[in-house]
Amino acid sequence: MARAEGILRLLLVDDSLTEADTITNTLRSIGHAVRATRYDNLSEIEQALTHQTWDLLICRDTATAAPPRELTGFIHRLGRDLPCIILVSNTENIDELYSIGAQDIVPVSDSKRLQFCVERELQNLYMRRLSRRNERALRESEKRSRLLLESSRDAVAYMHEGMHIYVNQAYLTLFGYEEAEDIDGLPFLDMVTVDDHSKFKSSFRQFTEESNAKPQTVIVHCVRADGSGFKANIEFSHAQVEGEDCIQVVVRDQQEKLPSDNQSEFLRERDFLTGLYNRVRFVDELTKIAGKAGSGQGDAALLYLVIDDLRMIREQVGLAASDVVLKSLADLLRRKLVDTDILGRYSDRVFTIIVASDDDAYVDARAEAYRKAVDDYASHVNGKMIDIHCSIGISRISERNSSCEAVLELADRACTQAQHAGGNQVVRYQPTLSIEDDMANSVDSAEVWAERLNEALENNALYLNYQPIVSLHGEEQELYEVLLRWRDCDGRQITADKFIDRISKLDVMTDLDNWVIKASILSLSEHRLKHPKTRFFIKLSQQTLNNADFVDWLCALLNEQNLDGGALVFEISETAVLNNLEHAAVTIAKLKNIGCEFGLEHFGSGLDFSQSLNALDVDYLKINGTFVENMAKDAENQAAVKAIIEMTKQAGKRSIAEFVSDANSLALLWRLGVDYAQGYYIHEPSDKLDYNFEDDDL
Repeated sequence: MARAEGILRLLLVDDSLTEADTITNTLRSIGHAVRATRYDNLSEIEQALTHQTWDLLICRDTATAAPPRELTGFIHRLGRDLPCIILVSNTENIDELYSIGAQDIVPVSDSKRLQFCVERELQNLYMRRLSRRNERALRESEKRSRLLLESSRDAVAYMHEGMHIYVNQAYLTLFGYEEAEDIDGLPFLDMVTVDDHSKFKSSFRQFTEESNAKPQTVIVHCVRADGSGFKANIEFSHAQVEGEDCIQVVVRDQQEKLPSDNQSEFLRERDFLTGLYNRVRFVDELTKIAGKAGSGQGDAALLYLVIDDLRMIREQVGLAASDVVLKSLADLLRRKLVDTDILGRYSDRVFTIIVASDDDAYVDARAEAYRKAVDDYASHVNGKMIDIHCSIGISRISERNSSCEAVLELADRACTQAQHAGGNQVVRYQPTLSIEDDMANSVDSAEVWAERLNEALENNALYLNYQPIVSLHGEEQELYEVLLRWRDCDGRQITADKFIDRISKLDVMTDLDNWVIKASILSLSEHRLKHPKTRFFIKLSQQTLNNADFVDWLCALLNEQNLDGGALVFEISETAVLNNLEHAAVTIAKLKNIGCEFGLEHFGSGLDFSQSLNALDVDYLKINGTFVENMAKDAENQAAVKAIIEMTKQAGKRSIAEFVSDANSLALLWRLGVDYAQGYYIHEPSDKLDYNFEDDDL
């Protein structure tokens, strides 16, 4: 039961007070302490969602003043983690509601179903909130640990097998290095004078051979980056970093003079040039604000302000003078602050501001005030007039968007949009659906999807990944499967399984297949100059399989790139083949005549998959990945995979297991005698053809 957080705060959107009472009583009858509030107009609902915390929203499809699509839009835009259940009077209208983002759609007369889905959604909500609290606690713990190390006066490092894997600032300062990258992977022995090598190695070896040894100290002479030396007291102790055993090393210069507490505090919190909060301290403040928003204590906003033309300014006046401009800008922004704003310098040309308000209009006004202040600012440096502009991105800090990393990323993304639009403007991040979400929920027409695909082809939004197929018992080959990817407007990768079903029935599938095949052959032709044995598995759609001109087009393309058909293995879904066996058999025969091989993917999906073996002359059978994935934990899947492998061997075909996700499944597949294996456990898809088949020890 999902009552761990006490009172159920229920937001009801219903025109009828009587029916709202019925819903409340239904939930109370299963033991919930319900505190329900009913609204029936959009302005009140938006205010309620903005300023209050809710556990559940139940609305009616017949509420004309507050339709469900508007409600889910509010939830999405405000970043609320709020389950929404729609009660419907007429089930014929359900289809159009599936795409709007509700968690469930329930007939108004089905009280048992309502009780069930309420219990489910509240339990899921509770687990998400618990997960967020645990994540925040973990981040805080890790941050405190890291801050303790960074602020420590002692020089601390962690080593694995004698190599540095982490050092704090005091350690870098002591040895005279500027960046952690300068010392990353450096053997500690290189930092000890040659005369003390044997002494250090003896002590270090003796300590590492005893896993339960108490901290041990050795005194040696160390070497700084500039070649100067100092006498150091070095203490070893066993530790763990991210679950890996390592050695903590504390180095103390016996004659070191440490800075005062006030100096250390300033260096830890302030940017040296501007005097504003530095990145570490600002992120600390952002973490606190985000933590409050995540626990329902009030939303806020992050402004991500980027100086548009800093590079040009530096080219005009030089580095030193540009620093003067940046300091003046920091002073200008500081003067524009109100009491609740928090300002920091996040990076070289980025200033970040937290506005503690959940009022979008107020936040937009604050952002515009900062933008205008920068736009109106004029500086005279070295006799030159400097005109400065900035772009500002805004992201909301809310219950759902309560991770520092996510808030910063979204604000940066909005700022990038502002810069691409010409700069010197403010853009608020709008949490619209990504292509991936859009494809999962859209009910758009075939014409709309055809247009999207054509745009993707024209804008180079499609690209290829490759995943190796490795031999377990089959003939040693260098095989890769070609995988199609779609990059959305925000640069995120969308895998083919998220969109291919939406366009698989369209005439444009032939154009898409042609693009994939041509790009694959160009890539393979170049790769085979160094790796002449490499072959590609390429998927075909049903439309291409039925296209009488396809094989002739393919032959011309192969001849153009000096490739033979043996370089390619085409594959198609078993269920697609069964829809038109006659055409499939003809095309497969043509492909095999020019040297290509053929495979059935998702084998085992059909109701009678023995029919596929009897009707088609194929070379490979790729076992349905749903049987293979985590098969080590599922006896039924094991039995299905075993039966398919045995059937494949009896038919004289070669079997491929896809979706291999763990070592136990791989070991089991080897014992069952599968010929080839493919999956994330073996190698993730990549845009590079760099798998070492010769060094394969699977």
